[in-house]
Parts: sequence; structure tokens; C-alpha cells
Amino acid sequence: MADETKITLSEEELRVVNDTHWILTKHAVTNKIYELFNEQVPLIRKTFDRQNGLYPEKLAFALPKISKGENYRGLPYVMLDYPALFEKDQIFAVRTMLLWGNFISVTLLLSGGYKDMFSKGIRKHCIESPIDLFICVHDDPWEHHFDNSNYVQLKSISEKELDLILEEKNFLKLAIKIDLKQFNEIGSLMEAAYLKIVSMLI
Repeated sequence: MADETKITLSEEELRVVNDTHWILTKHAVTNKIYELFNEQVPLIRKTFDRQNGLYPEKLAFALPKISKGENYRGLPYVMLDYPALFEKDQIFAVRTMLLWGNFISVTLLLSGGYKDMFSKGIRKHCIESPIDLFICVHDDPWEHHFDNSNYVQLKSISEKELDLILEEKNFLKLAIKIDLKQFNEIGSLMEAAYLKIVSMLI
């Protein structure tokens, strides 16, 4: 007779594995997040269209992409990339992300020629209006958490420190963080975030 497995579940784990309510609720919430992100697409397009001619022409033809996963730092997430150009040598991307139990973020990621194109204007904006903005200090542009090893608040660093980040990194990543407790006011908060992103690029 085979030995009994040594794998056991704690009382909490047994409760979870026997409870279908939480996973069905998670699916329902995820579907609502998809709907929310889909609703942002025309708003984002309108926000960028107001400044038509200031951005790469290819950006107008970028298609929105919503994706999800189950394991960013062990947690589920949903993200919208729009508008986004992921090219071989350069990136222009606005990414909206909900990380379960943590935040919604709106980030601007630029590299290559797009970083060169917009860095000067962004630097000016960061100095004049740093409130609510975070800048990435990590070496990996695909990290999204808000620990100090990844993002620092712009209002907490000096102009010299900002210049050092802009000079040393081959990408520029700025983020706006929204508390999940504000989810029911998320429409106006996300609109303000997109307007802030666009204003940095003018």
C-alpha cells in the first residue's frame, strides 16, 4: 500500500479549497476590470487626439491590448497597453494596470528615439509639476511595483537626481498610482491620470 502523501492543508487552506464563492467573485471582478479598461480606450484616444500632430504618426494606428496574468509577485493582474508601440529599438507605451490587492497604475514608458524625443519636455514638467508622479529607478522597465527599489516620488528627489536618472537609464518610466479603495471613483481618477500623461508630452 502506498504511503499517504505528506502534503497537507492548513485549516485556512482547507476552507479556501472548499469555498467556490471567492473564486467566482474574483472572476466577476476581473470581468468588470476588463469592462473598465475597455471603456478607457475612447477616452485615451480622445485625450491624445486633442494634441494631434505632436506624437509619432504610427501611434494613431496602435490597437488596444488587454491582458491578464496570475503571478506578478504572486498576485493576479490585468493590464491595458494603449496607445503602445513596442518596436525593436524603441518603445512608446501607456500602460494601465490593476494589481490585485495593491493599486491601479497609469505608466508612461519611453525608450530609444521616443525617449530622446520627449525627455526635455518631460524633464520640465517633472520639475514644475511633480505632484502625484513616480519615476522608475530600477534597471528593469518591466517591474511595476511601488517599492522604493523600483519607484521614487518625483517630489522627493532633487533636480540633480532627476537629471542623473534621465542620463543614466536607456528608458524613462513615469507612473501615477491610484489606491484601489478609490475604485468607485476610478473613472474621473483615470481620466485625470491620462490628462497628466499627455500634458507631460506636450
